Amino acid sequence: MPFPFPARAFPWFVLAGLAAAAAAEPPIDRAALIARHAIHVDHLDPINPLSVGNGDFAFTADVTGLQSFETLYHDQGVPLETRATWAWHSFPNPTGLKLEDAMAPYPFHGRTISYAAIQDSPAGAYFRENPHPIPLGQISLLYRGRPLAPEDLGHVAQTLDLWTGVIRSAYTIAGQPVVVETVAHPEASQVAIEIRSALIPDGSLEVRFHFPYAYRTSVKNKPPFIWDQPDSHRTQIVRRGPGFAQLRRTLDDSHYGVQLAWQGGGNLTEAAPHDFRLRGAEGDRLAFTCTFTADDGAIAPTTFAETKAASAQGWKDYWTQGGVVDLSGSSDPRAPELERRIVLSQYLMKVNYAGSFPPAESGLVHLSWYGKHNSEMYFWHDAQFYEWGHVDLLEKSLGWYRRILPDAKAVAASQGLAGARWPKMTGPDGRPGPGTINPFIIWNQPNPIYLCELVYRAHPDRATLEKYQDLVFESAKFLAAYAYYDTATGRYVLGPPIKAVSEKSEANHTQNPAFELAYWYYGLQVAQAWRQRLGLAPDPSWADVMAKLAKLPVSEGKYLEIETSPDIYRRPGGVPTSMLMALGYLPQTQRVDLEIIRRTFDEVNRRSPGGVHRWASWSMGQGAMTAARLGEPATAVAIVTNDSKATQFKNNGLVPRAAEPLDCPAYLPANASLLDAVGLMAAGWDAAPPIPAPGFPQDGTWKVRWEGLNRMP
Repeated sequence: MPFPFPARAFPWFVLAGLAAAAAAEPPIDRAALIARHAIHVDHLDPINPLSVGNGDFAFTADVTGLQSFETLYHDQGVPLETRATWAWHSFPNPTGLKLEDAMAPYPFHGRTISYAAIQDSPAGAYFRENPHPIPLGQISLLYRGRPLAPEDLGHVAQTLDLWTGVIRSAYTIAGQPVVVETVAHPEASQVAIEIRSALIPDGSLEVRFHFPYAYRTSVKNKPPFIWDQPDSHRTQIVRRGPGFAQLRRTLDDSHYGVQLAWQGGGNLTEAAPHDFRLRGAEGDRLAFTCTFTADDGAIAPTTFAETKAASAQGWKDYWTQGGVVDLSGSSDPRAPELERRIVLSQYLMKVNYAGSFPPAESGLVHLSWYGKHNSEMYFWHDAQFYEWGHVDLLEKSLGWYRRILPDAKAVAASQGLAGARWPKMTGPDGRPGPGTINPFIIWNQPNPIYLCELVYRAHPDRATLEKYQDLVFESAKFLAAYAYYDTATGRYVLGPPIKAVSEKSEANHTQNPAFELAYWYYGLQVAQAWRQRLGLAPDPSWADVMAKLAKLPVSEGKYLEIETSPDIYRRPGGVPTSMLMALGYLPQTQRVDLEIIRRTFDEVNRRSPGGVHRWASWSMGQGAMTAARLGEPATAVAIVTNDSKATQFKNNGLVPRAAEPLDCPAYLPANASLLDAVGLMAAGWDAAPPIPAPGFPQDGTWKVRWEGLNRMP
């Protein structure tokens, strides 16, 4: 039953009372909370590799603690990758293709705009695939000079300690015990590995460092490595000494350094081009660090023990300085699984999303969409860092938006529009990626405004306003310029050409999608608030757009997805859901009618054969946030605990993309949107009722304890 409370902010003394009640509880035992969700693997499991990393670097390991079964894991599950956000490559462009070669003119309210929409052209294919991330290298075990085979392993017992970021892998090879510890540095692009086994002294067990040329990017998602072009790249030892070697990697116009440092004696040899072997020389222990750098300059080597200690401190800081939710006092049988999903998702966000380049949808686990950032997903990716008390990690990626602001302004100017037009699918260069969908997506455009507002909520001072005002104001200028005043109807309209969130409509025949209208209004509303905070007068053009912007389209008392598709409720079967993001993803504005959106939500769920099971992938967070803001906490919980096949969180916390589970086995927007939703459900939002954990049922079956979360608008 919905909450009988109006949608308004509650007075400070009510919120203060809730805070005082929460303070009466003893602190959450955070170490115990995280420890009870340690990950255990007891067999060779291609679906459940484990990753260590820091957001700008990640190393994904199989049950050996290294990357010894590359082909098996790639073909049957999640590939074994070594990735960094700073490492990118482009194949040669001998014919001098230009992005303009993939452009075509489209009508735009009496004039034309050129969009990079010719996806199947040579230029379209080239600039979709390039640049793409570099596979930094594979680190694996060899047994008696050959790759390990599955039958070589026995008695597997692998654990990921989430509190310290250490993977401990124990198993036998040919009956001999092997114990491996794998850990990543909290700041550097470095993996550190310690191996203990009686197979080390005689060289039966050795470590292989193997470097592919690149990814075979004709495959968009989870592309294989290119191993069969050894002449297309170079790997040189440029420095070496006792326990140390510096490699220089060159692939076309890209290059990077690889520094190896080992302890306990050992010998590095080059077995073949791009193929190096490290053997231990003293006792049954071999420990080393492998550090990847953007150049081949030498850096001070660190030991395995130093990296392990740094990792433990870094993860302790992450778990103790941000937000957590403890559901252990709940009697609802779904609580343990929801708590597991939360904790594992928090770990995966730190490893994959906490980088200086905004994340791709599969993070650093594997390539999806050629490893590019799809900016319409940016709120889903990074709003959770604000909610869970890690605003600094949100600001890392906002820094990239500040860097490409001149390029985004140039794109808008080339289209005759003011402000900054953000690229939809892009690499670190900020260049728009061609596609039949990409140029027509617009719900990415207000995202920087929303996320900057979240930073301001955490740090409400003038320094924040001055730091991000250009992002907010240039984004708002574009919103106002893109909205076209239709004199025939006396309103501002969005599109055509445009693609709505579902991406299924014809761009040239799509106008006024409901969510985009709501987001346009909210983005301009926030931007005007920033002007006021800075002592500036409201922008009259923004005010005019807000006052005359088309209303959200309605049919049969329910919101439409798109004004120009008015018959969605007259067709049998399911209906789209993006119009529901107008309340949930967004706070309520005067443009959204609560009862209309409630009827819309009810109809969407009624038409879904699986009920709440329809809320899969990132729509899990979407549906739960709408349910919570509508005062339907039982539905919100049912959505985030949905156990359908499409929403199963694997043992390692990964969720495959529902539409292509084998080609995209790690679809991290599902994890991020879960955190977006649960953060809102636990900490509340400005218009939430004055009760603890307002997005959870109040029937006594849920005891939600939380610390360090930030409320949403």
